[in-house]
Amino acid sequence: MKKRKPQILLLGNGINRAFNSDSWDDLLNSIDLREDKYEIEDYRCPETLKAILITKDNVDKALQTHKERLGNLGTKKPEKQKVLLKRLLNAGFDEILTTNYSYELETAALGEENVNEKALRRMQGHTDEVKRCETRFMLHTYNSVEFNGEKRIWHIHGEARKPGSMILGAYYYGALLGKMIDLNKKRGKYYVLSQSAGKIPKIRSWTDAFILGDVYILGFGAGFAESDIWWLLNRKKREKASVGKTFFYELKPKDEINRAKMDLLRLMNVEIIYKSVSGDDWQSVYEWAVGDVEKRVAEKKHRER
Repeated sequence: MKKRKPQILLLGNGINRAFNSDSWDDLLNSIDLREDKYEIEDYRCPETLKAILITKDNVDKALQTHKERLGNLGTKKPEKQKVLLKRLLNAGFDEILTTNYSYELETAALGEENVNEKALRRMQGHTDEVKRCETRFMLHTYNSVEFNGEKRIWHIHGEARKPGSMILGAYYYGALLGKMIDLNKKRGKYYVLSQSAGKIPKIRSWTDAFILGDVYILGFGAGFAESDIWWLLNRKKREKASVGKTFFYELKPKDEINRAKMDLLRLMNVEIIYKSVSGDDWQSVYEWAVGDVEKRVAEKKHRER
């Protein structure tokens, strides 16, 4: 019998933005330590270097000082936003990955406006690949919430309550990528050996989930500075084991589409699902996208029973 591929969600900041939460630039501007705050965009500065520039190479200090702002802690979410997040939690995903430092998924699952650090500590778990929950590169560490069964939420770029875990700036992206490459050297062999023996490889890190599963990328722009995700897409394509598909939701006006990015995604065997945005009606577009995700995951699970 054909083995079912894990169904994986990779959620970015898009739904938050649709309901007027801070953009990535807003968050970066909130940690700007420069006296002369000229527009960095004029210099075509990559986002990973921009973080170093605006913090005067004090990224770790800036993250510690502004962790509550970066986590959107205490920010009340509109009811429609919570409904969309709850639908994603209930869509049948085996693992949920998020690039956000913030806890909108956890609070949606709990049905609360906010979640304190004590509650977050209770949620945290780790796979048997490590002896304890990681405080820096959280490859094997997740938050477990109950929402119609256990849901594992992986903050792949770290989380706000642990500033040392947050990935921001070229140095930290490079260090994370190095960890990922080292991990995948042994995991790639494990995938092949497990499948050759008729077994399903166990997910022991969020990179396992990304490579082995059908991944639905929603609300994440896949900027060219996101070196870890681009490397993983390329690694997934090159994997000798059987891997899942990747779907990328491109939700924007046609005149804003980056053709080079779309071509690169296709070269990585990514299927692009496009929906045009009319005016500023982002909420309706994300309602459509969540519905499309729900339908695809349900159909996939039905076919592979």
